[in-house]
Amino acid sequence: MKTLYLLRHAKSSWATPGQKDYERPLNDRGLHDAPEMAKRLLERGAQLDLVISSPAVRALTTATLVCKGMNLDPATIVENRQIYLAGSPKLMQIISLFDENCESAMLVAHNPALTDLANELAHAGIDNIPTCGLVSICLPVEYWAEVLPGVGRVLSFDFPKDAD
Repeated sequence: MKTLYLLRHAKSSWATPGQKDYERPLNDRGLHDAPEMAKRLLERGAQLDLVISSPAVRALTTATLVCKGMNLDPATIVENRQIYLAGSPKLMQIISLFDENCESAMLVAHNPALTDLANELAHAGIDNIPTCGLVSICLPVEYWAEVLPGVGRVLSFDFPKDAD
C-alpha cells in the first residue's frame, strides 16, 4: 500500500513585470499557506518518505516550507525539471520511478497537470486543485511502477481556504 500526496504550489507573486514564470516567488499568502498545509498534514499523522518537486521557484519554495513545517530536512527534496512543464502522462511516468522503499511520497507540481493526475489516478472528480491544495491518494499497490489510472482512492482533498 502506497500513499501519494499531490500538492499544488502555493500562491505566487506577479509583482515583478516581465519576470519569467519559472522564477516567480511566493506572495505573502503563499508564504502563509504552505506552513499551514504542513501543520494540517502533521495533525493527520502524515509521514513523507519522499518529496519530489518542480524546480520552479514557487514550487520548490512550497516544498521547502512544507518540509520545514513537518520537521523534515529540505535538503532531501528531489528536484525534477521534467515536472515543470509536464502533463499528467509525464507525472505518471515520474511516479512509476519513485524509490520502492518509499511508502509515502509527495509530488509538488503545477496545474492543470496536477488536477488531471488526481482525476486520472483516483476518479477524484476535482474541477481544480487551488494553490497549495493537497490531494491525498491511497494506492493499493506494492510497487510505484504498478500505479495505473483509476487504481487510487482519494483519502482527502484539502486547501488553505477550506476550513476543517
